[in-house]
Amino acid sequence: MTMYGVMGKILWVDLGTGTITVETPEEQLYRDYVGGYGIGVRLLYDRMPAGVDPLGPDAILGLTTGPLTGTQSITGNRFTVVGKSPKTGTWGDANCGGDFGPGLKFSGYDAVYFTGISPRPVYLYIRDGKAELRDATPYWGNGVDVEVALQEELGKDVKVAWIGRAGENMNLMASVMNDLGRAAARSGLGAVMGSKKLKAVAVAGNQKVPVADEEGLNAYVTEAMRAAREENSPAYQLFTTFGTSGLASASAMNGDSPVKNWAGSGQVDFPGASNVSDVALDKYKVRRKGCWHCAISCGAYLSVPDGPYATEGEYEHRPEYETLAAFGSMLLMDDTEAMLKVNEICNRAGMDTIAAGTTVAFAIECFERGLITTQDTGGLELTWGNAPAIVEVTRQMAERTGFGAVLADGSAKAAEKIGKGSEQFAINVHGEEPGMHDPRYSPGMALSFHLDPTPGRHTAGGTGEMEFFTGADILPLPEPLNVHKRDYAHKGPAHRFLVNDRQVMNAAGLCIFSAFIAPPDALVRELTFVTGEPWDIGRVQLTGERIQTLRHAFNLREGLNPIKDFRVPQRCLDGTELKSGMGKGYVVDLDAMRDSYLETVGWDKETTFPSAEGLRALGLEDLIPDLYPQEAAS
Repeated sequence: MTMYGVMGKILWVDLGTGTITVETPEEQLYRDYVGGYGIGVRLLYDRMPAGVDPLGPDAILGLTTGPLTGTQSITGNRFTVVGKSPKTGTWGDANCGGDFGPGLKFSGYDAVYFTGISPRPVYLYIRDGKAELRDATPYWGNGVDVEVALQEELGKDVKVAWIGRAGENMNLMASVMNDLGRAAARSGLGAVMGSKKLKAVAVAGNQKVPVADEEGLNAYVTEAMRAAREENSPAYQLFTTFGTSGLASASAMNGDSPVKNWAGSGQVDFPGASNVSDVALDKYKVRRKGCWHCAISCGAYLSVPDGPYATEGEYEHRPEYETLAAFGSMLLMDDTEAMLKVNEICNRAGMDTIAAGTTVAFAIECFERGLITTQDTGGLELTWGNAPAIVEVTRQMAERTGFGAVLADGSAKAAEKIGKGSEQFAINVHGEEPGMHDPRYSPGMALSFHLDPTPGRHTAGGTGEMEFFTGADILPLPEPLNVHKRDYAHKGPAHRFLVNDRQVMNAAGLCIFSAFIAPPDALVRELTFVTGEPWDIGRVQLTGERIQTLRHAFNLREGLNPIKDFRVPQRCLDGTELKSGMGKGYVVDLDAMRDSYLETVGWDKETTFPSAEGLRALGLEDLIPDLYPQEAAS
């Protein structure tokens, strides 16, 4: 039988020996786990035992795509990096758009996985199914320049995923980068790539992704995007005009953005929010930039021509909302050009801006409280809004030099080094700094921070994501799922539905923006058109829950219990001291939300273990010996 939407081949590279092998997965693997991190977690669970050092030779790192990647599906351009997170010791994944994901499929493969550690810096070059490892010693030490250099050497059609100085230094905030500044940012997986001495993956080819009903897909997508444009979809208009930067000012004012290391209020503490948002950034715009074949085209290139914060290259990527909040409202920095500079530093070094900004906020609060002084910081006056000091400490973090070396692995590790009770100001969930959406405004976000297998994740699906984007008190979901956002005890069914949907969307290779712009049936329609198999909401829900449960089981096998280990800081939950914003006065009842979700999915309310019966229903009975060895023995 012909498989549609996939290339049907996976590449395995042993960096220790230099051996490259091609694997042809069984068709059922694609049907059960879709692609992307769905197949990724299945393979890593099976082939990487618990307790592996994420920076050691036995760790597996994967770059994966989904069946909709490289097709005409709306936003069908995503790839996902997968591995064990060195930052949290949990399952790790990081999602990114741009051109690399489609390029990997056009080169002939759905994914490439790496094992071992190379004795010297290398890069992998794939062109039309042929793969080889090449010496990357000349490129070691370079950031974004490696992408330009490899394209000059190998051809302009080459798409490159790479690490910068942060990854080479095994900075636990390191990202995997592509398209001159798009980041697979979370989980510290750039450090895993650096530990393997893998500088880059360069791909090119002309192999077409097979689509079962290309005519039907094209007609559906054309009509859906026509409606978004002509019927004045607010989300489409926002993203196509300003990208996510269009959210920054309003989010700081309404309480969606965390302020002053999660302790302040936008209207009171950050009146200059508009200086690091939409229109203020737009005056630096050179041109729009979209991911591969994306009709939304939410990105842009900006340029600061002169001054202390002039861009190093011809232009740089426009900062995304998360960056603008992490370095803006979190630090009270409203200097527009300084914002563009810290974004450039992070992009060139390959460093997660959420983690970096939050870690700087931690350092500023420590400085404010006298826990560190200029003697510790090398003379830097780390005060709120001090743009020159913020820019410099960000540069030091990327290079792991000066006081930046203390901060380079994130706020949790920095608090261990500083001591003096500083851990109470280090806002993280099991070592990962949470996304820039405040649960006091969108309570369901706390549940995602707490229970997703990648702690602190804001793009995991769930009620919080819909709450922060729509601003609605009643979630616009079909009966009986619609629920008031502060009805903590009854959010389980809605959260489950949205989490499961997002698992399939991520695994399929779509951007989350399609959920806010495309028609509600886009995921099932596009999967049906592309794969030629019948997809409906029921199959999405079953498949999504299978993927989510396996991601969760990866952590359980590591001995982790999110109830005990993934604690959300109280500062993120308690709005009684806030002076403004829509979260003012509210205290999020995370325990009630968690109990409702665990009851809905049938996981134990103390251990979070899925029941053996539930595992069998999902086709995950092979997990029973790991989670219930006594039952398996009997």
